[in-house]
Amino acid sequence: MEVAVRDVDAGVARIGGGCGQMVRCLELSDGSEMEQREREKKKERTSADVDRLAECAEIDAAVEILLLRRRLLLEDMENREEMEMEMETEQEEEEEEEEESSMEVVLRDGGLVAQIVQKLDNSIDRHAAAMVCRAWNDAVTWEVQKVMPRSRESLPLLVTRFWHVTSLDFSHCSNQLEDRDLALAASAFARVRWLRIGDDDQAQTKLTDAGVAEFAQTRLLLDHLTLTNIPLLRDAGILALVQGCRDLRTLCLQSCRGLGDGAIEAIAACLHGLQELELKGGGEARFTPLGLAVLGSGCRELRKLVLELGSLNIDMALESVAKGCKKLQQVALKFRSAKLEGLARCSSLQSLALETDQRGSLDGVVLAVAAANRNLIELSCINRLVPLNDAAVIGVLLRCPNLRKLHVESANLTEAALLCIVHSRTTLLDLALGHFTSTGQGGIGLLTLDLKRLSLAHTKGVRDEELQMLIAGNLGLEHLDLQGCAGPTAAIGFSSIASCKHLVFLDLSYTCVDDVSLCAIASGMQNLTNLAIAKCEKITDMRVLTHFPGVESLVLDHCPFVTDEGLDDLARNCLHLSHLSLAFTNVTDVGLEYLSKCRALQSLRVPYCRQVDGEGVIAIANSCGWFRHVVLSYRLRGSLIADLLQDLCCTVCFQVDETALVPFDANMLMYA
Repeated sequence: MEVAVRDVDAGVARIGGGCGQMVRCLELSDGSEMEQREREKKKERTSADVDRLAECAEIDAAVEILLLRRRLLLEDMENREEMEMEMETEQEEEEEEEEESSMEVVLRDGGLVAQIVQKLDNSIDRHAAAMVCRAWNDAVTWEVQKVMPRSRESLPLLVTRFWHVTSLDFSHCSNQLEDRDLALAASAFARVRWLRIGDDDQAQTKLTDAGVAEFAQTRLLLDHLTLTNIPLLRDAGILALVQGCRDLRTLCLQSCRGLGDGAIEAIAACLHGLQELELKGGGEARFTPLGLAVLGSGCRELRKLVLELGSLNIDMALESVAKGCKKLQQVALKFRSAKLEGLARCSSLQSLALETDQRGSLDGVVLAVAAANRNLIELSCINRLVPLNDAAVIGVLLRCPNLRKLHVESANLTEAALLCIVHSRTTLLDLALGHFTSTGQGGIGLLTLDLKRLSLAHTKGVRDEELQMLIAGNLGLEHLDLQGCAGPTAAIGFSSIASCKHLVFLDLSYTCVDDVSLCAIASGMQNLTNLAIAKCEKITDMRVLTHFPGVESLVLDHCPFVTDEGLDDLARNCLHLSHLSLAFTNVTDVGLEYLSKCRALQSLRVPYCRQVDGEGVIAIANSCGWFRHVVLSYRLRGSLIADLLQDLCCTVCFQVDETALVPFDANMLMYA
């Protein structure tokens, strides 16, 4: 285009030059001395002049045409430039629109967002994802399968958003549930198959048989139910429940002291497909040995049985279950006295857990059960008065080659049992030897089994070399419990724990671990989330805990080094802290207010803290949106602080301390 314009300009210049020369020639001819002669010839030349003028007119017209063409070409160039700029702008806008549409696809593609949400492990990350936009909020909402209402007042709001959930947990509800709440839940949560009502620390005194019966009328698909600490629940309520929910596969009744044999008979008569049954509550329930004996004849599909009924005789129940439940795989018993011979008739057991304080030995029962159940995978036998001896442990190891979990009180064990554990080459992954006494012969150090979980709680006489050998042979440990372990020194023994790179849980409570060894441990801990160092009196500086930035659960009970300033450092560096125990410490409400910076904090234990009056806990509850559970001293029961915490949807528990008998606002006078 520019070349064309230059050509037009050159043509105009040439035409203009020719016209000028012609005009000058005419002027010279007019002024010459041959004027007379020219006049004579004027007539002859008139026609030629007319021709020349016509030619000049044509030239002027040509110039005008060329000038017009030049102007048009310039305008065309300008238009083309504008069009090119507009095209570039439109292209950029289209690219931006394409990018925005891609982002919209990412944000609005429900399947893609759902896959992203599934990768989020904890509630805090999912909550952050829900704040992105409405589409992500909907995806997070739909991904939720379990709801835990913190207040009965929030239930109407939850039913409109989470109607699709399959699990409903009322154990964290800060106030008393009523029968109408169960009716609302039954009508709104049509897909619920897992339900838990009640909590050990707070009795649900407003729930009755009527509410449970009304719930059962619509909850026909329920397959898992846990009822805890509901004192007004009677046999009639259980009867209505099991008649309406005959598809139940798991039933747990805990601390429901109003239940009796009628409830057991209803369970045995209606729940023929029941696979897991748990009856807990010490001596509070009104069950009898004869009433429990019907379980074996009615619940023949039982796979798991848990009985924690205090001093109640359970021999008849075990005889019945061993005879009628041929598919029984797991048995967990907590009792004061029982013969347990009936367990030897079970031949399908894979897990057996016994906990008691009876004075009789359990060696014979354990050997008989092991002989009848060679596929036993888990064995836990805790009898603090008469622990198992070497013969019983060795016999179990020889009879059960597939054993993966072994928990025993080891006060009567010697290195011979440990050597058998090593040489039997079992598939052990989880080993607990409580109250073992090492003779210094290296028995503990020989346990190089590549374990995942190990507990040597309250073990005595462990030397540094033994602990180092033990750690070196179990570098894949994920759970290590050394609470009360006496013998290792801080500088040598405990520092070797840093080699366990995969450790998630560590308990060093009541040991001589110090600042230096704890720093050494922290240098190797990348995955540690649970740390317990209760009453570790050789630790002097709380700032050592800042070397564990990923810790989520921390126990500091009885620790003299805990200060308000230390809590400030802890809150600034341990941002993932969610559970903290500070019982028997000198913290004050000022220090607790520093913890309000821990946005992930969910529970706090501050019983037996005389300088805590509750204002700091209120500050935490107001600042930490996930905070939901607190344990206070009994002296704060019925106080304004407790009421405010419940208003903030926090469950509050109280533990008795030495000031429990003193009124909340009273002054205690001490006289020498």
